[in-house]
Amino acid sequence: MSGHLSMAEVKGILANRAFRRYMAGNFLSQSGEWAQRLCVGWLAWEYTKSPFWLGMILFADLAPTILVSPLGGALLDRMDRLRLTRWTVWASLVQPVFLAALYFSGILEIWSLLAATFYLGLVHSVNQAARLAIMPLLVAEKDIARATPLISISFNLARFAGPFMFGMIVLAAPVGYAFFLNIVFYAVFIAILHGLHLREEALSPRRGRSIFAETREGIVYAFTHPGIGPLLIVLVASSFGTRAFTDLLPGFADQVFGRGAEALSMMTSTTALGALTGAAYLVMRSSNTGLATVAMTASMLTGLALIAFTAVESFHLGLVILYFVGIGLTTSAVGVLSLVQVAVPGEMRGRVVAIYGIIFRGGPAIGGLAMGWIAESTGLRWPVAGGGLLCVLVWLWVVGRLGKIRSVLESGIGERRGK
Repeated sequence: MSGHLSMAEVKGILANRAFRRYMAGNFLSQSGEWAQRLCVGWLAWEYTKSPFWLGMILFADLAPTILVSPLGGALLDRMDRLRLTRWTVWASLVQPVFLAALYFSGILEIWSLLAATFYLGLVHSVNQAARLAIMPLLVAEKDIARATPLISISFNLARFAGPFMFGMIVLAAPVGYAFFLNIVFYAVFIAILHGLHLREEALSPRRGRSIFAETREGIVYAFTHPGIGPLLIVLVASSFGTRAFTDLLPGFADQVFGRGAEALSMMTSTTALGALTGAAYLVMRSSNTGLATVAMTASMLTGLALIAFTAVESFHLGLVILYFVGIGLTTSAVGVLSLVQVAVPGEMRGRVVAIYGIIFRGGPAIGGLAMGWIAESTGLRWPVAGGGLLCVLVWLWVVGRLGKIRSVLESGIGERRGK
């Protein structure tokens, strides 16, 4: 087998009409979400000039994941995943409509911004797991490992496109027009979702056990699995220690580098460009052999890059470092997700993917709140550097276990592919 995925193989996956349409809709909706996310972060900073409030907004967005996602994962293993995705995207649409109405009426303030963010966080607690869980049902079993990083490319293109669109809005109009952009893109995604059909696995709900028992079963399975468990622990450190920094970037743009909203757009887009590079690298890999090592090393390098970012005074040098931070963040997180998607049996996938979502979204919520609180006393640099150091220390813990992790995951993947 060659060391890279050929363009013919990529084109073969993209020839799947349902998968291609889903990628396009997912890209648009997430572009709108990223533009709105920067808008919300910038408004929170303008209203308060407080790193603590930036952390509170992040906490409100992501913390509901910790409480809701475990039950949502069990629900995904019981019911039609596509229908649940449609419902949650419709529910998501309510939030930008509400914020746009308040903003253009002149009555939007920090508490209503916080409440609306918390509402969307509740909806996304189920929606994110649902989006991840239906992806394997749009492609053949043998293509799951390739399709996962392709979805990541779509996500990271959105991380680049959304901030770019926000930057264009800032130059031409009030920042609140980002809410309208999000409304339009959600509507397009909803239309696409109503035209999709999945493989039969999504249409075979399981009954006879309580949803709480199945939730507990999923948690125990994930964290006691000799291969997946350690990877999730590293993901915890990465999410808590490094992902939260992106929502502190409004403070860095203004307080550290002395610039405005256009600098925030540049910093976020540069991080997204690095993330896109990392996702492209994962797509071009021909197999998951050695992927655990790649993902763990990327987490450590991300920590080192963040420490370097906090030490620089030059805005442009900071942008260069953020590019490499983006590479590391995506290579680590998507590498873990790719291993989970192909190593976990279908009947457990919804619950384990939900646990991944809890860590991916819940870690930054707690980390962002902690960093914002610390930054009130120390400034923004020290808590972000501490998050980077945490990733390096956890990498030192896991590096001696990589041989066993690789043995368990790669043999399990081989068995599943042989079926």
